[in-house]
Amino acid sequence: MKKLPALAALAAGILLLSGCSEQVSKYTACGSITSQAVQVTGAIGALTSPTPEAARAALDEVRGVVENIRLVDGPDEFVTLREAWTTSIDAVVAEGENALAGNPGNMDAVTSDLRTTTEAIVGYCAP
Repeated sequence: MKKLPALAALAAGILLLSGCSEQVSKYTACGSITSQAVQVTGAIGALTSPTPEAARAALDEVRGVVENIRLVDGPDEFVTLREAWTTSIDAVVAEGENALAGNPGNMDAVTSDLRTTTEAIVGYCAP
C-alpha cells in the first residue's frame, strides 16, 4: 500500500511531462538561438563598416552563425519561424556581397524583412 502513492506520483509526473514535451522543446530551441540572434545582429551591424575587410569578416561570421541556427530543431512553429529567419539572414548576406562587389542592391528591404523575422522568432521565444 505504501507504494501506491509513489506510483501515483510517478504516473502523474509522466503525464505532466508528456503534455509539456512541446513546451520543453520550445524552450530548448529558443535557448539555443538566443546568443546566436545577438551575434547575427551585431555582425549585420558591422556590414556598414567603413572598411571592406571588416564588412567581409562580418559576412563570414553571419554565414557561420546562420548554419548553426539551421541545426536547431524544435516544435513545428519554431521551425517555420527559424526557416523564415534564416532565409532573411541569407538575403542580407547576399545583398552585402553585392554591395561589396560594387552593386548596391536593396539592402533596406532585406534588412526590414530581417527585422520582421527576428521580431517574430524573438516574440515566439519570449516567455
